[in-house]
Amino acid sequence: MMELKEQVAYLRGLIEGQEFPEEREEVLWTQLLNVCDLISIEIENMRDDQEELNEYVEAIDEDLGYLEEQYYPMEEAEESEEVIQNRDLSPS
Repeated sequence: MMELKEQVAYLRGLIEGQEFPEEREEVLWTQLLNVCDLISIEIENMRDDQEELNEYVEAIDEDLGYLEEQYYPMEEAEESEEVIQNRDLSPS
């Protein structure tokens, strides 16, 4: 499947190969192609930004996972100590 920029370039080639009866039609099509070029560039930039954001979020997720591993085992150890202490204090 062709990328959007390739499709716009293909369309530009088709349009430029046409002979238009009036100059206004040629100007109209040229301007439409220019707009399509700008849109395809913006979409490509947005894709790049989205990919960068995804990598950033994955890095944050990994850091959070590391912190959870470091924090929660301490809580679990404290809870097990409390259970042991409560068993020792409770009448059997």
